[in-house]
Amino acid sequence: MNTILRGYRAFVAGDLGTVAELLDPDIEWFSVAPEQPPADLDEVQTILTARHADGYRIELERCICKGEDVLVAFRAAGVEKDLDDDRPLQSRRTFTIGRYWGIVTVREGRVVRVRDYPGLRPGLEALGLDEGAI
Repeated sequence: MNTILRGYRAFVAGDLGTVAELLDPDIEWFSVAPEQPPADLDEVQTILTARHADGYRIELERCICKGEDVLVAFRAAGVEKDLDDDRPLQSRRTFTIGRYWGIVTVREGRVVRVRDYPGLRPGLEALGLDEGAI
């Protein structure tokens, strides 16, 4: 759990160097789409850098541990600008809120695997838990 919290705090602070230190060189990140191959370390770092640059406010909502697996749930909120409007103070902005659920596997203080889920219930089921247990 310490690795997850340390990584979350580093990401929010923009300390992507610390985030990189927490990733195992052989990390595999599986998206919700089963046909997609898992992302490797370079892809994960590229994705995390891009997500940080998006400027969304990230709120960690839940961490549920079972062995070396941690189900994480967070909310990302931000404003998307209208790409067709070049005014600095746009009136046509969209406020968005996104949700994320994934199981992060941590071994020896490093993230070795991440598997994304479409919701809390599928993540809990993958951990072998039900909502009544939390």
